[in-house]
Amino acid sequence: MPIELRESRARTFTGTKRRIFHLLEEMGTSGDQIWPFASQPFMRSPGPMSVGKTEEWHLGIHSVLAEIVPEERIAWRILNDGVDGRHGFYLSSEGKTTTLEYRIEGTLSDTDGRLLWRRFEDQFERSTEALFDKLNRVLRR
Repeated sequence: MPIELRESRARTFTGTKRRIFHLLEEMGTSGDQIWPFASQPFMRSPGPMSVGKTEEWHLGIHSVLAEIVPEERIAWRILNDGVDGRHGFYLSSEGKTTTLEYRIEGTLSDTDGRLLWRRFEDQFERSTEALFDKLNRVLRR
């Protein structure tokens, strides 16, 4: 029986949506300043981000860009077997602060999807928190 997956982490930063969005756009490129794990690289296909064409790979997840709305969200459709879902970054602001939420949601199949999530689940929290920590350091420069 398939399992529904809904996980999210959020943090509020002092910084503009524009700056944070730009840093997220650069992840996986030579200009990446915020991916926290050099030994576990975040990679994406070269060039400007293009829906349906730009791909990314990190921590065993392979995705294609599903939606990009400047200063609002970047969402990816997961291509791994056993997962019908998305993950992405969502920005909102209030005053001089911006909240960044990272969400992963979808349906996991009985076997491949559950196994993938078991391998990724611990990394999800650790990598999201480490990414938020590094983003915070970069924004303070």
